[in-house]
Amino acid sequence: MDIQTLKLDLVEKILKTNKPSLLIKINNLISTENDDWWDDIPPEVQESILEGMEDIKSGKVFSHENIINEAKQKYGF
Repeated sequence: MDIQTLKLDLVEKILKTNKPSLLIKINNLISTENDDWWDDIPPEVQESILEGMEDIKSGKVFSHENIINEAKQKYGF
């Protein structure tokens, strides 16, 4: 099914339904589809994410194996 056929099918189903709860769900889904989650998180979390991305770019990362080995040494696993 191509995108235009899908759109027409959805419009037809929406026009035929008399269930307010379904229409509200569809409206909420479409409304939140365009929301950018980035704007919903606190500035300090945004800053932390950006710092982490910079760390990755500059090579300041640790492998899973490194972390496991460090935990084993530190906690005697």
